[in-house]
Amino acid sequence: MSEDNSNPQDQQEGSNPQPNLAIEYSPIDNTQRAPRQPGNLQDLLRYAVEVGSRGDGAPGDVPPLNEANRGFLMNALNSMMVNVTEELANIIKTLKEDSSQKDTCIEALDNLSDYICTIDYANDFLRMGGLSGLQLLLEGNDDELRWKAAEAVADIVQNNPFSQNFLIQTDILSLLLALIKDDKNTTVQIKCLYAVSCLVRENKDCLAEFIKRDGFSILLHCIQSKQEKLMIKSCFLISCLSSNNNEVKSILHSMGIVEHMCMLIDIDDAFDTEINEHLLSALSSLINESSSAQAACRQEPLNLRFKLNYIKEKHAGDEAYHKEIEYANLVLKQLFGGDAVEADEEYQDR
Repeated sequence: MSEDNSNPQDQQEGSNPQPNLAIEYSPIDNTQRAPRQPGNLQDLLRYAVEVGSRGDGAPGDVPPLNEANRGFLMNALNSMMVNVTEELANIIKTLKEDSSQKDTCIEALDNLSDYICTIDYANDFLRMGGLSGLQLLLEGNDDELRWKAAEAVADIVQNNPFSQNFLIQTDILSLLLALIKDDKNTTVQIKCLYAVSCLVRENKDCLAEFIKRDGFSILLHCIQSKQEKLMIKSCFLISCLSSNNNEVKSILHSMGIVEHMCMLIDIDDAFDTEINEHLLSALSSLINESSSAQAACRQEPLNLRFKLNYIKEKHAGDEAYHKEIEYANLVLKQLFGGDAVEADEEYQDR
């Protein structure tokens, strides 16, 4: 316990010990009639601390600020206040008129990120025509500006039904899907997939448009890409969309995604363990209460039961693989019932 250096007189009067603040200030002298008047921002903070520490005193114990310092305080507060509408307008102007100026646009996007985390400001940005500025960057030639613009789209639509419904009335979804499929920069693909995920996960109308625009074919393309992050994020989105959604399960099963996932489950350490973990998580969602998908997984050429038991045996007791083993057990139980925890004879003979 730290040493108590509080004034005995303060303890007698019931005052709390002084807080340990990050910036230094002069100790309170209780013999003074009032805290020292502030002359700069640090003084202002000190003044607030000292006034707050006199919580047991009557309001009349603290005299009002003099006129000079009142003016300073108001100017300081005004300088910290921003006209957000004006700031958003400036950002939109920059994105539209200076899209070829990389540094200027990056600064504008960085400033934008400070505002669009607030739903009302994100919606205002769209109402003011900001989406067209982001679309210009998405269609541009600079990799960094493309992925930053995609990230901004994701931030705007995440958990925001108004913005989701706004965007789905435009062609931005088609543009994002095209970039996921064809862009040569992996970061751009990942950020665009993130934006699509934020758009469609919790919005039925947006999901319907995603299906209409063949979005699941794009996810299949990502899963087959052997790009680790694209595979993981695609599996995550499939898992989210197929959970408790029989229509999605049916579409994905008809496309052969269940079989593709089974084939991609790796037991030769070609991929990082996270890929298996997410493949199994998505597979579990797809086959849950779907007899046709379960039958597809049981096909002998896929050798899925052997793979799952091999994963369990190989990584038994390794905490780094506990989620992968957990999903392997779940899929085994879904497909083969309670006896699935036993390794099959082929593995035992190996």
